[in-house]
Amino acid sequence: MKSIKSYRIFCLAVLVTLSVSCEDFFTQYPSNSITIDNNYQSEVDFNQGVIGCYNKLKSKVGFHVNELAYRTDECIMDVMATSNQNRYEFDHFEENSSNGLMSDIWSNWYNGIFRCNDLLAHMEGKNFSKLPQYKGEALFIRSWLYFCLYRCFGVVPVTTTVVSPEEGRMIPRCTEEEMLTRLETDLLLAAELLPLERGIEKARVTKIAAQALLGKVYLTFGKYVEAEEILEYAMADPNYGLMPTTTDAFKIENKMNKEIIFALYYNKTNDNGHDFWWSSTSDARDRSNPTAEFRALYSSADNRLPLIRDYIYSDPKYIMTKWWDTYDSVFIEQVSNDFPHIRYADVILMYGEALAQQNRIEEALEYMNITRTRAGLEPLTTARIPDRKAYIIELANERGREFALEGQRWFDLVRLGIALEFFQGMGYKITEKNMVFPIPNAEIEIVNNPKILWQNPGY
Repeated sequence: MKSIKSYRIFCLAVLVTLSVSCEDFFTQYPSNSITIDNNYQSEVDFNQGVIGCYNKLKSKVGFHVNELAYRTDECIMDVMATSNQNRYEFDHFEENSSNGLMSDIWSNWYNGIFRCNDLLAHMEGKNFSKLPQYKGEALFIRSWLYFCLYRCFGVVPVTTTVVSPEEGRMIPRCTEEEMLTRLETDLLLAAELLPLERGIEKARVTKIAAQALLGKVYLTFGKYVEAEEILEYAMADPNYGLMPTTTDAFKIENKMNKEIIFALYYNKTNDNGHDFWWSSTSDARDRSNPTAEFRALYSSADNRLPLIRDYIYSDPKYIMTKWWDTYDSVFIEQVSNDFPHIRYADVILMYGEALAQQNRIEEALEYMNITRTRAGLEPLTTARIPDRKAYIIELANERGREFALEGQRWFDLVRLGIALEFFQGMGYKITEKNMVFPIPNAEIEIVNNPKILWQNPGY
């Protein structure tokens, strides 16, 4: 990992305490502190290492839940206070290189990459039954983190080995081609190594997760033929598919159902829940305050509208319908809902996107209509969606309805090339520079070499 990290952050990563499972995959309890020197002596140690990589993804899930929602029309923050200044800047496209969120996500994701790199390095020369799976999981998680970094900051320093702080400061930002090659290579290998079916620990990723993520990578880089091919493999997986409704995919009793491809697992009964989507009153929608424009995307016939519009009372709290979980007097501020990063519905809509980008509109509509009709809407035809431009606009709308508050909308609008026009039309002072975030100023100061780590244009 450790590209462009301070010594302080590097030491933190090295000395990190990992977690181990006793009841389910993400049940956490303190384990002994482990370092590079005494770690990874047994298969159990490697399993702990993988769990540590997964757990790292949880530490900034709020970025996908909150900040990215404020970034779009899914949520709006009208009033700025000292405590929410960073989010307010995100909401109004006023972020700068000193914004604390920038530093937090940069440091957190690179720390996760360090964990993956360290784990993979220690696998060299080892031979045990689950090594292929563990290697595939580490490659997938590292790819997810690099992809997140790329979508936020553009090209970034990339390393697949553990490096010292001094070495890290000498790794330049990669090229677009290098980033694509890295992600493609690792995800293809991960798909080969990961199991086809889930085991007892259902939160662990399988082959389809690597294929689906690679499909999104290809779409992001404009590789539409390649995206079509890999997503065909994903759709052919007999172990995954759509639930009858979007609501069914999120029901607490349906955790890790067939629609969930990659999700962060939570369980409040093990004191490993979270506090997202709670509200003290029905109107206090600090997690969800969609704009009028976003609400207007839904028709009254769309059965997905209540998922983001309504709260359910569970004395003494209100819980957003999409993430419903009963109030528990023991685990007062915790819910057990998993947070999905990739659902099967995403695979279907991405496949349609790959076809539309090749001007195969009639075929593409077949796939958009799958999620539309599941939501109770009439299917679309080429009479209404005659060309690629019309399809892309409607796809953005459909993805907004389907994946509301799942951390996808900002990246969707940017990938589809309509974010700038979309938000300017809403009256925001957004420019081309806002398509990526500023490189944290603290990291630039550490490197102190603009030929290695330079600021994104406009910041």
